[in-house]
Amino acid sequence: AVVSTQSTGGICHYHKNQGACNFTVGIAVIAFFVALGFIAITYFWDEITNTVTRKYIVFGDLAFHSFWSFLYFIDFCFTADMWRKTDKSVISGFAKSNLQFTIIMAFVCVFLMAAIAYQAFKRMQDMQNSESGLTGYGETGGYSGGFPPHTESAGGMYQSPYSS
Repeated sequence: AVVSTQSTGGICHYHKNQGACNFTVGIAVIAFFVALGFIAITYFWDEITNTVTRKYIVFGDLAFHSFWSFLYFIDFCFTADMWRKTDKSVISGFAKSNLQFTIIMAFVCVFLMAAIAYQAFKRMQDMQNSESGLTGYGETGGYSGGFPPHTESAGGMYQSPYSS
């Protein structure tokens, strides 16, 4: 998106708006480094025994990816609008493809970040359910874990009061 020149240091092709290039590169670089951090946390997840720390990590994951999904949506709208205003006759084919790919990837990242935020939301719900003792409840609404129901055929020391 940026073409380097000797005199100016770089020209952004998005309607000559340097802010479009800086915003796109900025959120992508920050997202990359935060993603590396979350990958490291995922690697060490089993070693984190403090439930409060786990809650903060999952909430941070949810908050970051939700906000970054919003930022990528803003980036998509901004760069698509700058592309619409750009004079495409002065841009080479290779640079044009790069600019269009950047817009497409911003659009894809909106949904990618939203999907990661949804997974963090589900993990947060699972953590809350496990602390309240509701882990055995399935999606059917009935209890699906724990002890089996008692039947007379189970044997043992139970004797029905009506048996003779």
